[in-house]
Amino acid sequence: MTYQAVDTAPDTASARSGRRVGTSFILLALFAGLLGGSLALPILQTHPTSGQAFCHGILMTFFVMCPAALGGFGQWLLPVALGTDRTVLRGLTLAGFGFLSAGVVLLPVLPFVALLLWSVGILAVAIDVITTCLEGRTCRFRDMPPLAWSLLATACSVVLVAPVLAAVVTRGMMDGLTTNALIETLHLPEMALMLTPALGLVTSALLSRTVRGGMSWTVAPYVFGVMGIGGPLFWMDGLYGSLASGVGASLVLMTQIVPSVVLIGALCRDVWQQKRDLDGTALWAIGSILLFAAGWLSDGLPGHSGDHTAVAFGGIMALCGGFYAWVERLLPDRVPALLSRVHAGLMLAGAFCSIVPGVMIYGEILMGVSLLAFGLVGLFLLRETGRARVSA
Repeated sequence: MTYQAVDTAPDTASARSGRRVGTSFILLALFAGLLGGSLALPILQTHPTSGQAFCHGILMTFFVMCPAALGGFGQWLLPVALGTDRTVLRGLTLAGFGFLSAGVVLLPVLPFVALLLWSVGILAVAIDVITTCLEGRTCRFRDMPPLAWSLLATACSVVLVAPVLAAVVTRGMMDGLTTNALIETLHLPEMALMLTPALGLVTSALLSRTVRGGMSWTVAPYVFGVMGIGGPLFWMDGLYGSLASGVGASLVLMTQIVPSVVLIGALCRDVWQQKRDLDGTALWAIGSILLFAAGWLSDGLPGHSGDHTAVAFGGIMALCGGFYAWVERLLPDRVPALLSRVHAGLMLAGAFCSIVPGVMIYGEILMGVSLLAFGLVGLFLLRETGRARVSA
């Protein structure tokens, strides 16, 4: 059964205030992404340190993906998806922004303290998302779109991961836990916090904005529930329970990869039936799916097991597509459509080159150009929004 989707969120002062909060989160994620991406550039890789690698990985998942998805798109898109004008506990989200901003600044010098700040800040944002989905919606619970389910599952994942991470970091500070050991500890929750919101953004980009229903809507609650809740629960049991060691790869397969493949299969079927036009935003989503597939297939190759670089690139591409969709909505007809398409192709080529040893240097160059392009888009956005405020 399909029916027309109607934007029932009024453009009230409360809605505009929430969008300003969401804009702050997106700009914070853009800053963290530029910082994290710059740490991987060749000029900074002459003598890489474990702390540098730690900051790069933590920034891209914890301080880019989570704030942008829950705080940014959660304030901009979640109320529209639920038929309301604002989130229920926006004050908590605003407080979380303060903690997350401090965490980004402190991460290069005090990484463990930054993770503690992230745990507090993102937990506040997650509570707002969960409360809005439960109490603030005007639609039936089962009629929430896939993007809303992905944000709800990501928020539930944060509720599970953040307190445990705070405990691990606090104990690690006393026991001398190394950054490399912490990275290994966080592998499964990183995958969950990366894939769950990324696939929600992919479905939002590829599904028609005028039609609801289809197989994607049917499987979304179960897929995102397994990814966002099942994976972190097994991770917690592995840390403090009786879960056998050495089963991390199997857990990633069963709680992240298999549900993702199910959702992508359903999404491809729906896109084929809806005959969706492939605009610039859709190209970002398609590139994200291609990188996910490349990362999962590479796990079966000798010497590549556990290397999820391509999957991480796929998550970032999905987030970038959401960023462009947000810019187009914020400044309609101001950003050339060709720019989004060219930028998507540039980043996709750079990502694939970066995971192939023979042409890795070209990938780093292309990713550096892509990073610079995001910086220019961010400056353009600040200038245009500043002009809009002055004219208003």
